[in-house]
This record gives sequence, C-alpha cells and structure tokens, in this order.
Amino acid sequence: MLVADIHAFLDDRFSFEHAAAWDPVGLQLGEPGADSGRIAVCHEVTDGVVERCVEMGIATLVSYHPLLFEPTTAVIAGPTAAGRALQLLRRGVSLIVVHTAMDVAPRGTGDLLLEALGVSAAGFFAETEDGSGYWIGRHGSLDGATTAQSFALTVSERLETSVRVSGDLNKTIRSVCVLPGSGSSSTSEAADIADVLVTGDVGHHSAQAAVQLGLVVIDAGHIQTERPGVNHLYDSVRALAPKALFIASDSHPWEDVFWKT
Repeated sequence: MLVADIHAFLDDRFSFEHAAAWDPVGLQLGEPGADSGRIAVCHEVTDGVVERCVEMGIATLVSYHPLLFEPTTAVIAGPTAAGRALQLLRRGVSLIVVHTAMDVAPRGTGDLLLEALGVSAAGFFAETEDGSGYWIGRHGSLDGATTAQSFALTVSERLETSVRVSGDLNKTIRSVCVLPGSGSSSTSEAADIADVLVTGDVGHHSAQAAVQLGLVVIDAGHIQTERPGVNHLYDSVRALAPKALFIASDSHPWEDVFWKT
C-alpha cells in the first residue's frame, strides 16, 4: 500500500476540498508514491510523537492537527514545527493531515463530541470563514432538561477533564451547541440556537459577551473537545490498516495548579 492510497482513503471519508480555505490539510510531508510502511495516528505532532515515530519505525503518520500551519521559509533543526518536520523528512516519514476536512464531514469532530456528551444531533452552525457552505459546529438537544451545573459535571466526566463555566449555573439546559477546539468567535451564533455552548479556548471578552446574551459557556479545553473525533480518526484509519498504531500525546500546554491554605 502506498502513501497515496492512505491519502485517497482519507479524502474519500473527509473530503480535503471541503476543508477551510486557510487549512493545510492533505499530504504535508513525503512522497505519494512511497510505501506506506508502518502507520500511526496522532492528535498533534509534538516532539514526543516524533520520538515515538523514530522508535517504532513509523513510515506514515496521520495527524488531526497540521504540523506546518504558518508559511515556512526555513526548515532548520530545533524545537519548532519546522524542526519536527525536518526530523520526519530525514527518516522518510510521510505526514497526512485531516483537521477541518474531518470537522465538516458527516460524522465529523462535532458529531463525535455530541455523541460523547449524550446529545441528540439536530443541525449545524459555525460555517467555515470562507463561506464555503461547510460547518464545523453542531447542535442538538438533551433527552431531558437539566441545570447548567449538572450538565457541566457531565461534560467534565465524559471528557475526563476539568471545565470552566460562564453564565448562570442554575439555568435550565435543553439545547446544546458544540464546537471542538476553539469556539470564542461563535458564542453569539450559538446563543441564537442553544442554551449552552461546549467548546475550548474561550477568551475573557467572549465569555462576558455570552453572559450578556444569556448563553452558558462550558470551556472544556481545545484538545479535550477534539478527542472523541481523534478516536474516530484512529478507528477510520484502522478500517484500512488494521495494524495502525495510536501515538498518545496529551499535547495541551496547561497544567492545573491549586492554591491551598
């Protein structure tokens, strides 16, 4: 099997042409005609993931997040994205990225997050910035009403992470928006659709604006809200390559520190 075969397989499931215009999805490193060799899947290409690729003899790596996001004018060894790209290229590792192509696809990242939270899907929101008619966010409804505080505890339990909540913890929650990753820019849109938004990377001013709109926001973290989708990506790759490996790397940069008297 060639790298091109894996690329075509993923393109069939998560059409690369439907990704946001700014998003560098598809084959980022390597040669389409190279043998795919040993295959692995990761959430993000960290230094630890590169080390594991070298240790395990990985020849093709499928990542949810892009490695090279900004325009690259130099590829020099070091603790940077370009430095990691150089290490992979030196060892002949090809890299395929799905990111927003998977987000907007049927059973995309948002769909998997809804499922993980026990929410019945109803529709889409948060169109990609280029107005392509493809949507990253999803919305749906709960089987029964609950409070914002109770639902926040459910999110924390299901995603196995701590959460931040803005808004009225006693508010009755029936409808839910989710936007895996970063959702600060979509709070006003979510407020027109749902009682609560589950996302990550919510800034101070966006949270304040959401409170004024009556929207409860549950910030469960960028990486954590994407994990259900990444698990689905791994399952998808194994449908083609049953022996594919998953390189686990909790790539979020935050640590929880608590002050105690």
